[in-house]
Amino acid sequence: MMSLFRSHNFRSGWKMVSFYTVGCMSGSSLDGIDLCYAEFTGAIVTDKWQYRILKAITVSYDSDWKSKLRSAKELMGEDLIKLHLEYGHFIGKTVKDFVEQEGIKNLDCVASHGHTIFHQPNLGYTFQLGDGETSAYYLKQPFVCNFRNKDVALGGQGAPLVPNGEKFLFNDNEICINLGGIANIGVKDLQGYDICPCNYVSNKLAAIHDPKLEYDPNGEISETGIVIKEILDKLDALHFYEQPPPKSLDGEWIEAEVLPILDISQNSIPDLLMSYTEHVTNRLTEACKLARDSLHAENKLIPETVLKVLVTGGGAFNKHLIRLLEGKLQDQGFILEQVDEVTIAFKEALIFAFLGLRCLLNQTNVFHSVTGSKADSVSGSIHRPAHYVNSDSRIIRYLLEKNKDRQTSCT
Repeated sequence: MMSLFRSHNFRSGWKMVSFYTVGCMSGSSLDGIDLCYAEFTGAIVTDKWQYRILKAITVSYDSDWKSKLRSAKELMGEDLIKLHLEYGHFIGKTVKDFVEQEGIKNLDCVASHGHTIFHQPNLGYTFQLGDGETSAYYLKQPFVCNFRNKDVALGGQGAPLVPNGEKFLFNDNEICINLGGIANIGVKDLQGYDICPCNYVSNKLAAIHDPKLEYDPNGEISETGIVIKEILDKLDALHFYEQPPPKSLDGEWIEAEVLPILDISQNSIPDLLMSYTEHVTNRLTEACKLARDSLHAENKLIPETVLKVLVTGGGAFNKHLIRLLEGKLQDQGFILEQVDEVTIAFKEALIFAFLGLRCLLNQTNVFHSVTGSKADSVSGSIHRPAHYVNSDSRIIRYLLEKNKDRQTSCT
């Protein structure tokens, strides 16, 4: 069995430690479950970390699962509980198959975001599908999920969570944008928040245009359309955009506030897609400008610094959207940073792997500066494997050794 921590002279200097984790992410765009197996190497005392993605795949949802997830919010109590358990089985089996098929031997824990069904932090609740105890049945390592509820209980938004990991794994970037079902931004050492709906809307429009499509490939449909100014103005006037961060979005709000504006009975899908792409790139550009202002206000930037904007997530593969965004960012003095396709596609799953690891190590993984809660927290529900295994004791042993070293240094 591998050691949970690897370091020469570990106890005397607490130099570098390494951990191996699988992260799971299911987003509102319903493209599937992203699985990312990564190594995290860090210096515990300074809390500086690096990552290495070792294997990553997307397990697509079949039509049955897409239907179940789309309609989950309409279920009554008992049926929702049944689906919660069924999805827990699905995640557990999916991770187990991934580990076995990829020949993964070194693994310390698994972490899953789950699939968001309800997210109403202002009303005090959020719910991610996928029962943790059920998923843990299939695994030989601790399983961590349910990352949002504690932060909501502390008065926070419980989202977005990705910026909480970006501050460690992507700390060379002042601004990170993720283009998932919902686009969000992380501003280095300051804040993070949801910007606007993204793939959630464009995927729906593409599927209406052609039922065989799950998304607009490279923005090819959008590129043939024109901007409908009346629709663009209505989108830009949505009250959410006037609210200051912290703030977050969910599918219910999108269905109620955004989709009715995109009237398919009066407008062509290409024109609606083009109008929405224009809206998204405008909102992203405005968010970057506000981020730069915040960084300057906090004296975190040297004057005249040209900021690089790291863009990841499924929407980053939409070449038409990225061309529009790059042009608008350049006009405002930003540079769009290019990264490898694996990082673009699997950054969210990577970060949940890291947030789960921090939970097990009893390190803060959700920050009030991002979510607006009353306090930082160590968030996530820990579910042990069905049978006692060494991975559990390794984590306990690591924490005991860490605590012992602290006591020694204080005497």
